[in-house]
Amino acid sequence: MSGILSKALFWFQAKNRHGVHSPFIYEFLDQAVYTRDVKKGPPRQRLLRATRVHFSPERIWVSTDLPANSGILKEPNADPALQRPSFDLFVFDMPSQEVTEVLNDTALWHNDSIVYLGNIRSSASACALWEQIRVHPSVRVSVEAYWEGLLFFRKEQAKQHFKIRT
Repeated sequence: MSGILSKALFWFQAKNRHGVHSPFIYEFLDQAVYTRDVKKGPPRQRLLRATRVHFSPERIWVSTDLPANSGILKEPNADPALQRPSFDLFVFDMPSQEVTEVLNDTALWHNDSIVYLGNIRSSASACALWEQIRVHPSVRVSVEAYWEGLLFFRKEQAKQHFKIRT
């Protein structure tokens, strides 16, 4: 499918905050994703910027240099010497087998951890891998913008997938 057709189809399927029937995701969209500060940033990193603003993660696992160099992640902290063994935010520049390894290792994450994946539509294989990752049994909630996605482990929430417009 061509890029323009694919993006148009996604846009028609995606919702804004008013089409989301999850208080947790609605609040995230309303208070972070759709704010002026986030909207001014690069379109392909709006979810990452909004995640940093809204959830204020302390322990961050960065699997790429891209977000750290963009200024969104001011001080990535992946120091294993810190007290808590799990991370609050995982940042991957694209879907990979490493993401699945993180999802399978429950010692690395906790109930409120978040996984950010960029470039989920950079290739057909990245898109297919994103689809496999978002249905992983550990993932309860997934949020998909056209170029990027978020995964949440929140056990108290029903398994849901949201396509959003950013």
